[in-house]
Amino acid sequence: MSELPVTSQDLHYSYNKPELPKVLKRLFKSHKNLDFESAIWEMVNLVYRPRKAHRTFYYQRQTRNRWSRDDPSFFILQIGLLLASSLVWSIVYGHSFLGFLKMMLNMILVDFFAFGFAVATLFWLILNRSFFKFRSAQNSRVEWAYCFDVHCNAFLVVWCLLYLVQFVLLPVIKLHRWIGLFIGNTLYCVAFGQYFVLSFYGYSQLPILKNVNFILLPTIFFAGLYLVSIIGIDLSGLFSFRTY
Repeated sequence: MSELPVTSQDLHYSYNKPELPKVLKRLFKSHKNLDFESAIWEMVNLVYRPRKAHRTFYYQRQTRNRWSRDDPSFFILQIGLLLASSLVWSIVYGHSFLGFLKMMLNMILVDFFAFGFAVATLFWLILNRSFFKFRSAQNSRVEWAYCFDVHCNAFLVVWCLLYLVQFVLLPVIKLHRWIGLFIGNTLYCVAFGQYFVLSFYGYSQLPILKNVNFILLPTIFFAGLYLVSIIGIDLSGLFSFRTY
């Protein structure tokens, strides 16, 4: 970033242990003053102009004492998208009502929450090490809630490619085994590769952090996995929603 690192007196990251994000707590309280318009704008820009979206997040939050969301509008819309996806995919595969419930719980609790909590906690543990902080910010802490926030932003591209685009391309994927193999593997590798690219954008906005380029390393892994999988490993079959 072009900005100079700030001291812990300028921005306070005082959260020393993971806690439930404030945005989740507000889900069970009054839903007045929810800003769904801004949340939709954020989603559109995260998909089409992710760099601009994260720069906007930086300018909006640099004056706060915490950088994580406090408005659950984005989160509510994201859960709604997953709920709609589970319903549509269940109809396509002819699942019963219990099958729909199982798919919904897996998409929301496993794909989104369990995966998100694991990744957020991993990055929270890693990025709070002194090696990744400027000398002037050694006493500052990265919020666990912000790490989960970054996951929510990055997961949006996973939803777009694997839950939406893959559904639209199902008739094409079923035309021929190799067509399905190529399209399916491309979608999965691009989705998870882009997940870590967006995660990198998110963490690079924090002015207390440095040396965060390592977050891009998984993209190399997924590029290699893609090249290997083309010989006949069907990634979309291994992780298909039918297995739910």
